[in-house]
Amino acid sequence: MLSLSALLYLFSFVNVVFMQGTGSGTNGNLRLCIVEGRGEYKRAPKFCPILDKENAGVECVVGTDRLDCLRRISKGTVDFGVFSPEDLIAAQWANIDVLVTSELRLRSRPFQRRIVAVVNRRILPDTSSNLHAVLQNSTLCHPGVGVDDIRPLSDTLSGYLESLVLVNSCDRKLSLTENRVRALAGFFGSACKAGPWVSDPTRDAELKHKYPSLCTACRYPSTCAASDPYWGNSGALACLGEGAGDVAWAEMDDVISYFGLSPQKRTNSEIRHFSTANLAYLCRNGTWEPVENNTEPCIWLNRPWDVIVAKRKVASAVSHLTSMLSEDTSLDGWRGALESLLETRHGLPTTLEPPQPPLDYLARAKGFREAYTQNGCDPPRHITLCTTSLLAKNKCEWLSEAGAVYGLAPPFQCIMRNNTSECMEAIGTQEADITVADSEWLVPAVRDYNLTPILFEATPIIEKTHSVVAYVKNNTGIVTLPHLKGKRAAFPMYDGVAWHGVREYLMHKEKVSCKDVDNYFKEVCAPGVISTNPNIKSCYPNGEVEALQSLVSGKSDVAFVSISTFNMVAGNKDNMAEDFKNIIPICPADNKKYCFITWSNIGHVYASKNATAMRKQEIINVLSKMDHMFGKHSVFQYPMFSLYGPYSHEMNVIFHNNTKVLGQSNLFKMHPYNKLGWNFEKQILNVTDFTCAFGGRVTPSLILIVTLVSVLFKNY
Repeated sequence: MLSLSALLYLFSFVNVVFMQGTGSGTNGNLRLCIVEGRGEYKRAPKFCPILDKENAGVECVVGTDRLDCLRRISKGTVDFGVFSPEDLIAAQWANIDVLVTSELRLRSRPFQRRIVAVVNRRILPDTSSNLHAVLQNSTLCHPGVGVDDIRPLSDTLSGYLESLVLVNSCDRKLSLTENRVRALAGFFGSACKAGPWVSDPTRDAELKHKYPSLCTACRYPSTCAASDPYWGNSGALACLGEGAGDVAWAEMDDVISYFGLSPQKRTNSEIRHFSTANLAYLCRNGTWEPVENNTEPCIWLNRPWDVIVAKRKVASAVSHLTSMLSEDTSLDGWRGALESLLETRHGLPTTLEPPQPPLDYLARAKGFREAYTQNGCDPPRHITLCTTSLLAKNKCEWLSEAGAVYGLAPPFQCIMRNNTSECMEAIGTQEADITVADSEWLVPAVRDYNLTPILFEATPIIEKTHSVVAYVKNNTGIVTLPHLKGKRAAFPMYDGVAWHGVREYLMHKEKVSCKDVDNYFKEVCAPGVISTNPNIKSCYPNGEVEALQSLVSGKSDVAFVSISTFNMVAGNKDNMAEDFKNIIPICPADNKKYCFITWSNIGHVYASKNATAMRKQEIINVLSKMDHMFGKHSVFQYPMFSLYGPYSHEMNVIFHNNTKVLGQSNLFKMHPYNKLGWNFEKQILNVTDFTCAFGGRVTPSLILIVTLVSVLFKNY
């Protein structure tokens, strides 16, 4: 006979399955959206089959990133997932209708982080005063800024704490980052704000040279780097405790641990010879409280716990499901599998009764929601990205949300035009600041639209760069590039990388004169060409595959295409692939290793050549920070957003999926890019006269004339 506890267990299981019948999955199962962590360890293959095998009423969906999971919940294709409080800010901005059902509490307290201000009593006045008067001209021990959600402070949370003390600086001649740095340096007498201020090392060094007072309190002020002993949470407290500074923002747990304020930590305090009697908690209203024996001091900012979020329709079912999880659950069963998928090692679910909208949930945390509604400069500053499809515009808008959550400034704005040409024109009319396009647009961008690539979509995988290789049929007698003279050539398109790369190679390497280069080949196929030369024709639609097919079918003797396209076509398991077994590359004499005639990066961020150096640097800073936060080497274990991942099940939206990093021009000096041979970008960026190079200047179209006129009259 079953015991009472066993009956209750069985009943609870049946009840869960019954309640989960409202889900969006098979037979009404609840669908859990998870984001796989970086590295080799993957949760889904290990734990999701257990849910299926034991009919747990829960099934897995793997999302690209956390915001992807939020979008899926909003659309109703999944039911719940685990999110950070920063994700809830994005959900609020995007008007996503979800409910917070549970907190994942690691400790028995209402908030994950409690930020306090600890000061040396020597700066406290004898009578009550305001915050501004207490802190002005004091020495700040700043924990530094990171790109993690938690440690050290994010840009947004750090900026919020600073805004409670500083007067906003809005000099239009300075970047927003420099305005903030200048305001900090102007208020505090000195400081240690170690670590990077901006992602570009050169610009970072310039700012630290210009505002040295923000480094003078560091142990090593000349470098002011993240390796400084005073960087980070414990570093800021060391700066304060050792007398180098007067005030530090810190996590309450770190204060307790570092200064030995809990009974078991007293010995640490004695070893460090710190006297906490000389310290006090400074409150936001200018008052202060003792550090000793004060477990509930005045808080400047609270950060909530990570949470479980569900769509409104199934919130009760999700609450009931997660409330069954406990520390005693066996990892062999479906409950243990669900715990692992929810990452409950960070804290078991604490059910909210009733489930709450994100706005109400965040309102409990002092300062957290306010940190994301800080007043900026007037007029506001933005970086406007021009996209060429509704899908790309949607991705841009979500990227803007993700960047704003982490304090990236200026924030993104997104506009859409019909094609890349119109986006480039929009930069000329100052309707946009940047657009992203592949290498085929390099020459038109520089020559016709007065743009310049300021960032490069780079990949260290040689085969995935935009290369130009001469492919011919074997046993045709063509064994060197000079043998191509008088042959029939196939190009992917007119005015692209292959077209201009081959011309430049012939003129510079083979010493073919400018007037003879058009007649070097007996016959040329280049889609889109407009030429009076009868030997240069537009024979097929644009594309590298079409150029290869022209070679295979015998209509051309050589096709100039990339290694990646050749490998893709030759690797297909279809009948045409057999035809490619007889195709071989012809290598330049000076590049036998890689066989490129030339190469370029797979994509570029284009901006106006006339943009000021400050404006270009501002754009580079924001995009480089996005790359660091949301790119292939993101510091997040479970990324909030994927800059290069698939978006809405589509590949290569705005940025190429093969991109590993957004680099500046100095990447050409680094490995492996400095070993790849003749680079097309360096060629075009060094051109000052387009009369012969790159086919001459194209006659401006009517729309370009209109663009020029509009820009001229805009100044009047």
